[in-house]
Amino acid sequence: MGEWFEAGKVKFREDIVEGLENAPQAFIGLLEGKNFGKLVVEVGK
Repeated sequence: MGEWFEAGKVKFREDIVEGLENAPQAFIGLLEGKNFGKLVVEVGK
């Protein structure tokens, strides 16, 4: 699978939510199927 990714045959999507205060709503959206791919909550840049 790593070869497919490097060749550009497989792509991944991620939703990035900024701030811990937005994590609960992001989690609810995750359970409702509102995100695509991986959900990432970014805290402390």
